[in-house]
Amino acid sequence: MIAVLLGATLFISMSGALHALLDWQVRSSILRHAENKTADWSSQFLGKTANARKMFVEGAFSEEEIRRLESSFSMVDMLHFEFFNEDGESIFVSSTDTPGPFESSRKKALEVYLTGEPVFEIHHNEEEEREQHDGPDTVVEAFFPATLPNGERIGSIEVYMDVSELEDALEASFQEISWILIIATSLILAIPAAAFVIRTQQLRNRDKRLLELTKYDQLTGILNRNSISETLDRLFDGPEPPQRIGILFVDVDFFKQVNDRYGHVCGDRLLKHIADILRESVRGSEDIVGRFGGDEFILLCRDIEEVDFQHLYGRLMDRIKIPFRYQDQNYTPSLSVGAYLSNEGDTQKTVLHRADLAVYAAKRRGRGQVVEYSSDLEDLFKQVEPRQSA
Repeated sequence: MIAVLLGATLFISMSGALHALLDWQVRSSILRHAENKTADWSSQFLGKTANARKMFVEGAFSEEEIRRLESSFSMVDMLHFEFFNEDGESIFVSSTDTPGPFESSRKKALEVYLTGEPVFEIHHNEEEEREQHDGPDTVVEAFFPATLPNGERIGSIEVYMDVSELEDALEASFQEISWILIIATSLILAIPAAAFVIRTQQLRNRDKRLLELTKYDQLTGILNRNSISETLDRLFDGPEPPQRIGILFVDVDFFKQVNDRYGHVCGDRLLKHIADILRESVRGSEDIVGRFGGDEFILLCRDIEEVDFQHLYGRLMDRIKIPFRYQDQNYTPSLSVGAYLSNEGDTQKTVLHRADLAVYAAKRRGRGQVVEYSSDLEDLFKQVEPRQSA
C-alpha cells in the first residue's frame, strides 16, 4: 500500500513536473520566436533606411515611411509598434490599435536603450478582454534597442506580436507526447529533459557566436569585408539612390616589415591600434569603419560635404602620428590613404575603383599621405586592377 502511494505520489509529481517543463518550453519557444523576428526586422529596417538616425533624433516620419513601416510590421504578425528616442520619450506610435490593456513604459524603453538588452513579455488576454478589445489570445510585448549597422544605439522600439497560433500549435504538439513521456520515463525524466534544455542553450549560444563571426572582424572588432560589401550593396543597389558618400581606402605602410621585425603579435596589436584610431576619427553613426583585408581598412562616410571629408581624413592623419608602444619600444605608424567623394551616377564599382587608384598614387608618391582621386590617375595607373567587393 505504501509502495502504491509512493508510486502514485511520484507519478503525480513527475506529471506535474513534466507539464511545468513543457509549459516552460512553450514559453521559451514563443520568446525565441519573437526575439528572432524582431531582430531580423530591426536589422533590415535600420540597415536599409538611410535616414534612420534622423527619424529617431528628430522624430520626423514621412507618410511614405509610415506606410512602409506598417506594411513591414504586418508581414511579420506585428500588431502595434512605438518608437522611443534616447531619452525614453515616445516619438512615433503606429495607427494600429493597441491589442490589449497593457501600455508602453517609458522607463522600460529607456532601460533597454541604456543597457542594449531587449525585454520580452507574454500577455494572455482573458475572454472578456478579447471581446472588449477585439484582440488576439496571446501577445508578446517586446522592447528592443534601435541599433544602426555600426553598432550605435539611437533609441528603442516597442512592438506587440500576435503569437496565438504559434502557442496553440506548440501546446498541441507537446500535449500529444506528454503522457507517453510521463509513463515511459517516469524514473529518468529529469535526465533527458535537463539534457534537452542544456543542448538548446548551447545551440542558441553557438548561433549567436556564429552571427558575430560572420559580421565583425574578430581581431579588431570592426565590421569585416562581408559586412562592408553588404553595406555597399544597400547604398548603391537599394531602392533609394545613394547620397554623397566619402570613401577612404587605408593601407598600413611597411606592415610586413613590422611583422618581420617585431613578430605577428606586435602586428596584430598594431592593427587594433589603427582600428581604434579610425573609429575615433569618424563623425559617429554617419560613418562606417571596416577591415577590408590584411592591413587594409575602409571608411564609408555617408552624406558628407567635401570640406567635412577633408577635415575627417586630416584628423585621421594627425592622430596616426601618435606612437604605438610595444615591449618598451615606440613605433609611429604610417598610412597611405586614397580618398574619393562620390558623385551622382556613380556605382559601387566606380567608387571602389577610384578610391583604389588614389591609394596606389599615395604609395607611389612616398606613402604616409592622403591622395584624393582625380581623373589623371586613370591614365597614370591603367595597369592597376580595381578591387572587387566580397
